[in-house]
Amino acid sequence: MKPEPIPVDRESEVQILATLGELMGSSMPFQEVITMAMRFTSAMMGADGSSLLLLDRKDGNLSFYIVLGEKAEQLRNITLVQGEGIAGYVAATGVPMVVSDVTREHHFSQRVDQATGFKTRSIACVPLRVRDELKGVIEVVSKRVGSFSDKDLDMLTAIAGPVAIMIDHARLINEVKSLHDKLEKAGRIKAEFLATMTHELRTPINIIIGNLDILLGGFLGELNNRQKESLKTAMRNSGEALNLVTSLLDLSRIEAGQVVVRVEEFSLEDVWKELEMLFRTGLSGKEVALCWQVKTPLPGLKTDKIKIKEILSNIVLNAVKFTDRGTIEVSVSSVEGGEQIEIEVKDTGVGIPEDFLPFIFEPFRQAEGSFTRSHGGVGLGLSIAKRLLNLLHGRVAVESEVGKGSTFRITIPIKYSA
Repeated sequence: MKPEPIPVDRESEVQILATLGELMGSSMPFQEVITMAMRFTSAMMGADGSSLLLLDRKDGNLSFYIVLGEKAEQLRNITLVQGEGIAGYVAATGVPMVVSDVTREHHFSQRVDQATGFKTRSIACVPLRVRDELKGVIEVVSKRVGSFSDKDLDMLTAIAGPVAIMIDHARLINEVKSLHDKLEKAGRIKAEFLATMTHELRTPINIIIGNLDILLGGFLGELNNRQKESLKTAMRNSGEALNLVTSLLDLSRIEAGQVVVRVEEFSLEDVWKELEMLFRTGLSGKEVALCWQVKTPLPGLKTDKIKIKEILSNIVLNAVKFTDRGTIEVSVSSVEGGEQIEIEVKDTGVGIPEDFLPFIFEPFRQAEGSFTRSHGGVGLGLSIAKRLLNLLHGRVAVESEVGKGSTFRITIPIKYSA
């Protein structure tokens, strides 16, 4: 039986935006962030499926970019002509729309249902805009009449802004990837370029944070509670964006030999608590159990907490990405006489072909195959984790079998020493 949707209120909307901010603050590719945000939103709305359609600026057609639900593979091969269906109408008018019963709505097109066999009964759809330029639409569908309300539309609208910005940024990411390939043989030049680019990105983000702080402080006038909540969400997301840029800057400095390790004392269990919501959000809608187990008493760590957090998030999110059912078990223990900790991340996901294992930590590399392509991404997460492990004198070992899953074993010194 399909679970009932979680009641949608302002708190739910803020929770989604906060979760989206957490995802944006990670090093995950934009497509994965958007997919997780859509999966989480669909689960809260009790939807049977959801889609993100991108606009072709040349002909005005809409193509399915991200699709979640039972007919996902069939939908990826369908294109909506300009103005076709609810999605086409919302794209043409720019007006969000809820349809309680599609049989009573003349804008609804039956072509998609006829092609897939899906029986749509209600739809909620919102446009994706950046600086008044339409990028596409997000829609959620249900097999039941009257599944969505105006509050559901508010929730979709709340995530549409950040999602539209991420889509716009994806173009820049592709350009950076292309440039990376061209500069591959010039390693130091590439590192200096990335360092300069990320350094320059920090300036506008800091300006945004500064102005948000002025607004929240009431220096430009009193704010009502809704305005304060919205600004706090913007402040939180801006902070996450700054953290991401700072991480990228650190990585570029690693390549240039200019990185700084910031040592502090902390508990690994506290790091897990900070990341657990992020992982569970990524598993929304999947039949996957996430387990955390401390096998032996753990001493406090004295190393770089931010980099440990980044390593753990990248390894676990890789498991989240490629596991659709079963379990993801994260266990930790003290090894080598208490001098090191071992973190084991074991999943029941798709697995990695044996001939590709030597390449999994190389940037912009993913195994060939329809499964990995359908999960998107540019192949940076494991590369980032490996470089940070090297920096902290840690190591990682991988065992994997296609169709059965993968196990990553990370070993890190309890105390960092230069």
